[in-house]
Amino acid sequence: MKPNYQSHESITQAILGFAAYARAHELNVGIRETQEALAIASKGIINDKEVFRYALKAIFCSSKENTQLFAQLFNDYWGLPKASVTSRMDMKNQSNRQKQTQRSLVLLGKGNAKEGCEEGKNVSGANATETLRKTDFSKLSEMDSKYLEKLAMDLWKQMSRRLKKKLKSSTTKGRLDLRQTIRNNIGSGGAMLELKFKNKKPTKNRLVILLDVSGSMDKYSFFLLRFILALRSHFQNIEAFIFSTKLIRITEFLKIKSLENVLALLSSNTDNWSSGTKIGDCLKTFNDTFSKRTLQGRSMTIMLSDGLDTGEPELLVNELRKIKRRTRRLIWLNPLKGVIGYQPLARGMSAALPEIDVFRSAHNLESILELENYLTDV
Repeated sequence: MKPNYQSHESITQAILGFAAYARAHELNVGIRETQEALAIASKGIINDKEVFRYALKAIFCSSKENTQLFAQLFNDYWGLPKASVTSRMDMKNQSNRQKQTQRSLVLLGKGNAKEGCEEGKNVSGANATETLRKTDFSKLSEMDSKYLEKLAMDLWKQMSRRLKKKLKSSTTKGRLDLRQTIRNNIGSGGAMLELKFKNKKPTKNRLVILLDVSGSMDKYSFFLLRFILALRSHFQNIEAFIFSTKLIRITEFLKIKSLENVLALLSSNTDNWSSGTKIGDCLKTFNDTFSKRTLQGRSMTIMLSDGLDTGEPELLVNELRKIKRRTRRLIWLNPLKGVIGYQPLARGMSAALPEIDVFRSAHNLESILELENYLTDV
């Protein structure tokens, strides 16, 4: 059976499905083309079949030879009677909806990322904010998760403003500009009534983030990914990667404004979400392929992982040392560290500790907000 838009739950997923369908038939459809198609759909053009077809044709076809193939693919996927796509999706029976893959569910904050939520309790009233700040991500209910997202975004915006204010105040005055001072005070008979300074130009340091999305991190990776997206909105100089059995650079994905589209694109372009963990192998890929152009002497590197590595500890240690030589500070945030009685006894985590500058938890919102102490120079 050929795929069509009715097998998806939303317009976003339908567009992503068509992009994948076109790509499978050798049309040159990548991330940029998919983003443009999503933008077109968001403007309501999708309900005018002919206009929608011409718009996608302009985006997906790079030569005249592609047009005939595109026409066939479009008719197979979108070819339906008069009713609009959106109304068809609204009327579609829930039982006919295609079950999303595990990585899609986790990325969108569903599935295994929510297992154990029955242990959490919905919070309301005056103490809701304080309670949610301290609640372990793995214990959140669906209702709490939605409230936490808004709370987190508000708090991260406040953190961003504070960091920018700190940076500005720390660079207000630099070295005394003697020549300009004398020139400005000639009219006062040479008395130095007004001093002039050469302001320091703030140094833009790079923040490099590596997020573990293996199965053992399911309960935390969804919220930590959103934290990375929030940082990308307020800090321009960021490089981001996800890893489990292999490493994937996701920096380009973070430029998309719509959070839903980011998560959906990541879901359709990654195949190692919720799999095993080979931290050492992934860090080796990072060092061999990306470190020379992403790390600098004043960069800061943040690892978000529980440290449950299935590879050899020696490889992990060697690759961490390479990163440490190229970065100003190496920070490891481990969600398990927030569990009472936790000890870093896992082989990978235990071996990595001597190479880490800062070892902290990342199990709730409050622990992540503590990262502000290290982001002043980013």
